[in-house]
Amino acid sequence: MPAEQVQCSRKLDAAPDDVWAVLRGFDIGWHPMVASCTLLRGRAGAVTRAFTTTDGGQMVEQRSYLSDTDRVLRYTALSGIEGAFGYAASVEVTGKNGTSTVTWQANITARADRVAQIADGTRAVFEAGLDQLGHDLPPAPPSKQAKRRPTATKRMTFGTPRLSLLTTSADHAASDTLVLFLHGIGGQATNWADQIAAFGAGYRVAAMDLRGYGDSARGPTQTQVSDYCADILAAAKQVGTKRVVLVGLSMGSWIATSFAMRHGDMLAGLVLAGGCTGMSEADPQERDAFRAARELPLSQGQSPADFAASVVDIIAGPQASKAQHDILHASMAAIPSDTYRDALTCFCNPPETFDFAKISCPVLMVTGEHDRLAPPAEIRAVSRRIFSDLAATGGHPDIRFEVLAGAGHLCNLEQPAAFNDVLAQFLERLPHVGSAFKPTRAEKQHEKRARILQAAHAEFCEAGFDGASMDRLAKAADVSKPTLYQYFGDKDGLFAAVLEEGRAHIIAPLVGGDGTLVDRLWRFSWTYARFVLRPDMLSLARLILGEAGRRPQSAVQYHQSGPARAFDGLVEFVSAADAAGELDIDDPKRAANDLWSLILSGPRDHYLHHVADRPTEAELLAAIGHGLGVFLKAYSRNPSEDRQALSDKMHAAQSRLDRAPKDAG
Repeated sequence: MPAEQVQCSRKLDAAPDDVWAVLRGFDIGWHPMVASCTLLRGRAGAVTRAFTTTDGGQMVEQRSYLSDTDRVLRYTALSGIEGAFGYAASVEVTGKNGTSTVTWQANITARADRVAQIADGTRAVFEAGLDQLGHDLPPAPPSKQAKRRPTATKRMTFGTPRLSLLTTSADHAASDTLVLFLHGIGGQATNWADQIAAFGAGYRVAAMDLRGYGDSARGPTQTQVSDYCADILAAAKQVGTKRVVLVGLSMGSWIATSFAMRHGDMLAGLVLAGGCTGMSEADPQERDAFRAARELPLSQGQSPADFAASVVDIIAGPQASKAQHDILHASMAAIPSDTYRDALTCFCNPPETFDFAKISCPVLMVTGEHDRLAPPAEIRAVSRRIFSDLAATGGHPDIRFEVLAGAGHLCNLEQPAAFNDVLAQFLERLPHVGSAFKPTRAEKQHEKRARILQAAHAEFCEAGFDGASMDRLAKAADVSKPTLYQYFGDKDGLFAAVLEEGRAHIIAPLVGGDGTLVDRLWRFSWTYARFVLRPDMLSLARLILGEAGRRPQSAVQYHQSGPARAFDGLVEFVSAADAAGELDIDDPKRAANDLWSLILSGPRDHYLHHVADRPTEAELLAAIGHGLGVFLKAYSRNPSEDRQALSDKMHAAQSRLDRAPKDAG
């Protein structure tokens, strides 16, 4: 697929923090080629900017990654660039004292007739922006210091086995979201007391004592991660919420990520402090060694109280006060031996390796500068993996990574003010999570447009194009009928907008140039399969095809706006792979059609006609593996190596299926 990279770099006589203060806010209204810019919070909370250029162009871009620690901002274009399949950009500020270097770059994939023009336009935008920064540094937007009124805490117990929550008495009836804090192996709910008190006035908050900790009882059998996930569901039900923001620390972060793998639709946000993957990516020998080392004192007849001091010496940062040491020591010493052993056994027997592409909510990753269990380099790498995995499969990443200066493993305890400030910035942009959340007029319009598209998708899937009722659609979207025409012109425009979203999702895995040919084909195949075999997409296809005889223009529009545009992207991909020496093709369209047909035509035909059937992961694995194998045998310039790489992926995927827990979803 035609691709260009644009990179511009400039040294500025300004302090890095001053330059970063301008860029990090994402408001590009200061740029000489921008007439106006409006910042918006999307439906899930992602920060977007809608701006108008001085020549009248309309652009929408979404922030996808932010790190004040590294002074890095990444974003992607959502609309406004004609002919582009993908546009991912980043800006980074480095330097020290009074000198900065700003590096601005973009990776562009587009139609062959547009890619060079888009690259030239991007270079002009970057250079003009750097000129402005170097000539007259714009004023940084004023920082907003969160106002938090401390609230009193209380205990709540419920369920079987008995679970205990540390929460507040504040009334947040308007919020349907619980901000739930999860401690680590050596902690308890009271470790989050500062956060509960700080955020209780503005959010519905609670910290859970995990099974066997604090006032919670252990279950009758060895605890599994699925039990912890069930406890989270029970806590949300107990306080009467439908969604959760999980804030995990250490093992709590691993539990929170495990919940995201199973119940991602319930997550409004995910905060991972001092950990994420746990032991899920360690080999069996490493897991056994970790568990044996930590169980050794127990085997020698000691209790957690006996070795609490040595544990605190490891997890505390060098700047931790005596009072903080005492809190950590008390938490560790209070753990019953059987609870500690139970938690270790669960932690060291993870049922899965995380598929980060399943995460569909904003993510904040935090660790301490002096964290030896989850060092900054490790957590930074995980944050970038989550970003890459989501981007590679067509998702829209929304990731933030920060390192808290002076903190050790329990960064929320050691640096509560810094932790709370970062958490406040995260929470306050999540829609309808806090009691004070108020969308702006522009955000209401943005949300209304998204709501209309969602309702239109459902209506077209249910009734087809001709049968779709604009009256029903307006009612489902909770807007007036004239509003539909105001936003999309007419039914044709609305239908095209629905299909365009699907095309972009399918093509995204091919747009990213990361990985080998087999990597990109593998990502595309699974994204394509999961999209076109969704019940709603199958329903839409059935209705469109059923109406083709009576209304051929609907079928043509469906094809041209959706499958045909996706197919064009596939043609561009195989052409680029041929030019790069990865494929050997004579006719790009024929090769693209072969790929399209081989990986899924059989299963899709079956499920189009068998309405009640649903594909299994095993069936898709077999179909995709066979189809890609045939394609690589026919077109790869290195068929033996590529087919072996495919076989390795098939084996790894089958292994994950074999050991996937039933509740993994």
